[in-house]
Amino acid sequence: MELIEQIKLSNGLTLEIFDLSRAIATNTVKVELSMQIKINLEASYFADACDYDQVKNIFGEELTYDHKAERIIVPKENKDAVREELINTFKNNLLGYLSADNFSQKLTLAMLRDIKKNPYKYHPHIYSDAEE
Repeated sequence: MELIEQIKLSNGLTLEIFDLSRAIATNTVKVELSMQIKINLEASYFADACDYDQVKNIFGEELTYDHKAERIIVPKENKDAVREELINTFKNNLLGYLSADNFSQKLTLAMLRDIKKNPYKYHPHIYSDAEE
């Protein structure tokens, strides 16, 4: 995983773009990118302290937005052009949304909704100060 770009967003968050591309055969590659933003979990995002605790117990105090973009079976000589196309498409379509002042809260509340809708997918982390 190679960090290829960092973008400081107007809302104070930092978008990091990672290249996860790899060879498939001698002359083809899979071009894969991961666009990530780290978000600090804030109690002020929630109307109820129990909701904050629920998200914190599952994800911890830092959440990660992760968007993947990929193209499979790309000729090796086209790798850089395809990577740039994927990055530009992502920036054109999502940078405004990710830069919104309330993006962190919206993402956090979306995660809470998913926890409540699909509780079987999530397992709380158990933190214990007591030694057994």
